Parts: sequence; C-alpha cells; structure tokens
Amino acid sequence: MPYVNQARLAARKSTSKNNMKQIGLALHNYHETHGFLPPGGVIREDGTAMNGWLTMIRPYMDASPDYNRLDLNESWESPRNVDIFEIALPYYLNPNVRENYTTTGYGLTHYLGNPNLLYRNSSVQFEQMQNGLAHTWMSGEIGGNYHPWSYPFNWRSLGVKLCVGPESFGEPDWKGGQLLMADGRVSFFSEETSPEILRRLANAPPVATKTQTAAPQIIFETCVSY
Repeated sequence: MPYVNQARLAARKSTSKNNMKQIGLALHNYHETHGFLPPGGVIREDGTAMNGWLTMIRPYMDASPDYNRLDLNESWESPRNVDIFEIALPYYLNPNVRENYTTTGYGLTHYLGNPNLLYRNSSVQFEQMQNGLAHTWMSGEIGGNYHPWSYPFNWRSLGVKLCVGPESFGEPDWKGGQLLMADGRVSFFSEETSPEILRRLANAPPVATKTQTAAPQIIFETCVSY
C-alpha cells in the first residue's frame, strides 16, 4: 500500500540521516584529537594507496576492536587486513540501497566525501572553511557506483544536479539527497535544488587542486550479499 511504502522510505531516510550524523560526530572527534580532519586517502610517494578517511574514523564510530587489529602500514588491499575490510558496516550503508558488497567481498559505503576537504594526504582544518561550517558540506549520499568503505579514494565532486545517475549524489526514491554539513547538521536537498546553490556548496573554500583530488577511474561491481 502506498502509505506503507512511504513509511518505510521515511524510516530508511531517517536511519541514513542518523548514520551521517554519526559520521559527522566521528569527524569532529578526529579533528579535536588531531587538530585537522583525517586524510581523504593516504597515498605514498611511490603511488601505493594505503588507507582512507572512513578507515581513519573507525575508532570514533564504535567500540569494536577491529581498528586495533588493522595494520595501517599495509595497503588497503593487503591480505593482512582483508578480514576486517570484508565486513559491511551498517553505519556506512544507506538502508534504501540493496548492494552492500563488492563482488570480490569488500564491504561498501554509500556515502562519499567532499573532495575539497578529504583528498590525497589532506589535513584540512575547520578554520580553513571560509564560508563557515554551516555552509560547507563534508559527505553525502551517493546514487550509485559505490566504493568499498576501505578504499582510499572515497570522495566525489558534488556536481550541480542531484539524482541524475550513478555518479551523482542523491537517492532517487527520496527525490533528493542528504548532505552532512561541517557543523554536524544533516540537510536534505531536493532534486530540484538550483544548480547555483549546489555550485556554491561545491566551490566553498578551501578548494583542492586537480592533482590532490585525482583518483583511479574504477567502477566496482557490487552485489547484495557475499
């Protein structure tokens, strides 16, 4: 029945919002501890991709001992860490999305970061956000082409339109998408949001260079379970 479907969608949207609030709190706690946001991805000079921001905030997300078992001196694809990275973590998943794993077994994330704040070897401080925390986005719900949460390149440009394909932000069933703002709020933006508003959010300083935000052009094959 339509009202039952609407209630289910509303519940899933609320759960996703709570997940993003938890991610926001973890980012703030990381900043309070280290004096800056986590690196979007730790990439060595030789190009070896190590670990990303969603891995770095794990200690602030839950009390699981998994983070302490990780060898952060190994790349994200190292067999030494694979048993942890194969776990699908509920707080990195939008409950309205069925796919939770890559076909190779890695747990996914349905949220990606702002490439101007979370990029290669970044260390951005809140003080650098010239438009203010309330007008700077940190992460958002994506519409497809999901990444492993352990992937060291978990950022994506916001674009100027929501819900326009797998490379965009937004959840089509909700006719829009939720963005985590740097002040910890999670705000909903309709798919009809003006491109100018999204452009202002996308270009809010600090602005990273193309080199800093460069990422491999990889599309992960995904599945419901593994």
